[in-house]
Amino acid sequence: MQISVTFRQLEPSEALKNYVTERLKKVKRYLDSPLEAHVVLGLEKFRHLADVTINSNGRIIKGREENTDMYAAIDLVMDKIDMQLRKLRGRLREVKAERGRGAMSAPAPEEEGSPLPTIRRRRVEAPPLTLTDALELLAARGEDLLVFTEVGSGSLQILYRRPDGSLALVEPELV
Repeated sequence: MQISVTFRQLEPSEALKNYVTERLKKVKRYLDSPLEAHVVLGLEKFRHLADVTINSNGRIIKGREENTDMYAAIDLVMDKIDMQLRKLRGRLREVKAERGRGAMSAPAPEEEGSPLPTIRRRRVEAPPLTLTDALELLAARGEDLLVFTEVGSGSLQILYRRPDGSLALVEPELV
């Protein structure tokens, strides 16, 4: 982890630099990749400013805080950075979990003589429609299958075109 600390309108202090470095080392637990952190500590009249920018393989995390005490400003900005990193880690976990679920949707048969065929899975929305609207939508889309929720009863229904060209309506009962 590369950390650079810049002081503006403020005397460089080894104690402040060490404090920032210690606080930034805790960030490593959220990100595995190489990190670059740039911290700007400044003083404007009576306000102490702490500005932190972290670059982790193209992901930029920024935070800026001001307070009457420099150590408090550093603590506040690091809390902001910490929250951003928690959210980022949560989003990354969600994406990873969805990718994992997508890979499991079609199990491959183990052997040629396996009794289970390959299954193609597809998620569909079930919009609320009347039967006449469903017939029109099926014809307009040119597809062979339509899953919808019947407006009057609220039940799930499946309308499909049979191989002979006639239409069939399936009304499943949930047990």
